Amino acid sequence: MITPRAWTAITVLAAALVLPLHSAHAALPDYKLGDVAREDIITPVRLLVVNPDATEALKQKVALQVPFIVRRTPQSADEAEQDLRQSIATARTKFMAALQGAVRGRVPSVADLDTPAGTSVIQAMGRESPQDLPIDKLAPLWVLGVSDQPFVESLLRPLREVMAQPVVGNKTESQLPANQSVRLISVKSASERPTALELEDTGVTVSAGKVISLWRARRLVETRFPAGQEQMGRFAGSFVRVSAYSDAGLTAILRDHRLEGVAANDTYEAAQVIVRKGQTIDRKALNALAVLREKSLIGTLQTKLEQEQSVAGQIAKQTLWIAGGLGVVGLALILIFWRLRTRPAPMLLPVLENPALPGSEQKALPGDAGEDEWRSRALLAEGKAERAHAAIRSGTLGWMREKIFQTLFRQRAELLSVQQKAEAEMHELEQRLEQLHTPLQERISAYEKRIAELEKELAAKGEENRELIGARINVAKQQLSLERERFATN
Repeated sequence: MITPRAWTAITVLAAALVLPLHSAHAALPDYKLGDVAREDIITPVRLLVVNPDATEALKQKVALQVPFIVRRTPQSADEAEQDLRQSIATARTKFMAALQGAVRGRVPSVADLDTPAGTSVIQAMGRESPQDLPIDKLAPLWVLGVSDQPFVESLLRPLREVMAQPVVGNKTESQLPANQSVRLISVKSASERPTALELEDTGVTVSAGKVISLWRARRLVETRFPAGQEQMGRFAGSFVRVSAYSDAGLTAILRDHRLEGVAANDTYEAAQVIVRKGQTIDRKALNALAVLREKSLIGTLQTKLEQEQSVAGQIAKQTLWIAGGLGVVGLALILIFWRLRTRPAPMLLPVLENPALPGSEQKALPGDAGEDEWRSRALLAEGKAERAHAAIRSGTLGWMREKIFQTLFRQRAELLSVQQKAEAEMHELEQRLEQLHTPLQERISAYEKRIAELEKELAAKGEENRELIGARINVAKQQLSLERERFATN
């Protein structure tokens, strides 16, 4: 049978073996990139570690899938058509006025076009009208009073077909990658920029080949006309305008939004080796050590908080015992004082003469002077007793009051010390997390998780621990608000 002394020896031996192992595990080596590991490092808990190389490759893949943003103004096609119609209508008005002046005010005819006056008017209109205006084909229609709408429609048809595609300026054509899709987002003007939400939810994704340059768009309009009508093609092509604007800045915003939170993680189970002896420390191993060090810091803080909570519980229990003892002592003193006050005071009575005694043994009764002296002595004795009782009561009550105040002040000082320790430990944790370059979002998650755990403990614990846990929650919430402000500013 194992004696209690043997159990004590076994417990001390086990603690002596476990504590050095825990200390060695907690003190992780501070390796740098390129160092060689001196021993195996095993993780005691499950770790989720970002793989930098795999993350970079994944981000490159995601970045290639982000479409290039092109802002498009659909109304540009209607504006080009209106300009062509207005140009022909203005030329018609000027031509008919000039021709009527050349024939001296009479109604002109088709034959007047072949006269020197008609030829002169046609040549003048060719110089004043937009370049390549087919005045030779439009003049007979105007003179005869026939509608030129069919002819105008033959010019507009190729223009509409080409303007249906997004047309960018010649200088921006090289910015569109051939291996990347393009997202067309409609805007009301060239200066309007869509919001970040519109970049994700609106627009049409097309291939980069669907976006053409201004030069190419005009050549496409010219090729729509057969041989012999090259002048008409050049005239219609001159009205092609830019209707799309490639935007590298918006593309970068969309790319950053897509890449936010993209990471390739490696999982290490508990008791798995994360760094082997003789291994060269690369970025992957360095990240794993950083995550393990952060877990160790959080675990250390958790242990300290639990120890402080245990100490606070013991203090609360001691306080209850002290308060109970003081209460018992107080009740006992009150009972004693009550008994002393209710006890009758001793009185001195005169000795009466006994007739049975011989005359020589009888004592004479005191006279009036002796009776006054006896009364004064009795009153003096009663005053001294009362003063003694008052001194005892005041001294005892003062001692009890002093003890109670000292106990309350000591407990208050201990609670303030515990709160200051919690704030110092939170500050130390924040500094260590900053040194480990932990992302802000992960730190915020750690603080939120810790606050949730403390709130659960607050609901489960009794009244004696509510002030202590409440102090921890307030400190953690203050740090969480600071981290959120820092995250918002970044």
